[in-house]
Amino acid sequence: MAKSKDAVERTVMSVSLSVNDKEKLKELAIKHEMTSSALLSQWIKEKYEEEMKGGGK
Repeated sequence: MAKSKDAVERTVMSVSLSVNDKEKLKELAIKHEMTSSALLSQWIKEKYEEEMKGGGK
């Protein structure tokens, strides 16, 4: 099976969340019609861009 030249190498990361925070994440993911993992990935990309442009704290 050939890899797409746009394919992104993936890794797995474990994150410890409170039960309450996990439920909030799940609710947001459902609202945006995506998985919790996809929502976190999107947030990381957006936050990174914001920080790199000097918009962060």
